[in-house]
Amino acid sequence: MDSIATTVDQKKIIWLASYPKSGNTWFRAFLTALLGNGDLNINQMKTDGIFSSRGIFDDATDMDSTYLLDSEVKLLMPEVFTHVVSQYEKDRLFVKIHDAYILNEAGIPIVPAEPTLCALYFIRNPLDVVGSFANHNAGTIDDSIQLMNKPKGTLAKQKRPIGELNVNNQFAQIMLSWSGHAESWTTDMPFPVMVLRYEDMLHDQLNTFSKAVAFMGIDKTPEEIEKALFESRFEKLKEQEKEKGFMEKNRSSESFFRSGKSGGWVNELTPEQIKLIVDNHKTVMEKYNYPIPDLAVKQ
Repeated sequence: MDSIATTVDQKKIIWLASYPKSGNTWFRAFLTALLGNGDLNINQMKTDGIFSSRGIFDDATDMDSTYLLDSEVKLLMPEVFTHVVSQYEKDRLFVKIHDAYILNEAGIPIVPAEPTLCALYFIRNPLDVVGSFANHNAGTIDDSIQLMNKPKGTLAKQKRPIGELNVNNQFAQIMLSWSGHAESWTTDMPFPVMVLRYEDMLHDQLNTFSKAVAFMGIDKTPEEIEKALFESRFEKLKEQEKEKGFMEKNRSSESFFRSGKSGGWVNELTPEQIKLIVDNHKTVMEKYNYPIPDLAVKQ
């Protein structure tokens, strides 16, 4: 395949990276309100798509990617997003990504460093992620735990036999396990990464979001940040989804925005389910100050 692009003269991409259901969409809603002087329509986010988008890939390559294997797509991803940057006059591109920071079959990171300004990595207590993830997938908590614990856990996995078209609107997203995902985005990175805990976003909003805005190099006053936080509060997002729907919702799930709280796992998970998560993710949970529950207390 011919090269798409090789160089860029400016680092523009800010990756909004997370394991699913960890605050990524909430932050994009906040950004939309912040960049739009408080105006927010959840179906018209002022961000720049998702890394796994087939549309972005096809536009950049002028290919019909339905004929490609996902492994072949990953070979071109670094050049695709280098090319995307060269086509925009905007100073910053905010790109959502659920893929882990991994290498493709050529041994090259699928996320290119050359056009990258920085990344925000959103992390949430996996005990809370699991229930929200199950709701999003219209599946069971046990199914979500199994995926979160799988060393090569994948979203939108390519299911078609070789020789048939791959028509999913997103490419496969290799996430690894919950712990593997977090470690991939926070260890020996070639560009600056700020970790944002979902719990801090909830309970220390102005301070946490202000630090993120400053990290991205966006010049906004505390008053502007407070206004954006007010306009992107969870109740308003949920109300918009109820009134207008949300294009990012899984067709099979009842809603995208569920409770928006932390600690709900106490009433959702059995002791066995808690143990399965803790046994697989205790090290990373402790690293990010998530308390390890006393399973004997859970009845």
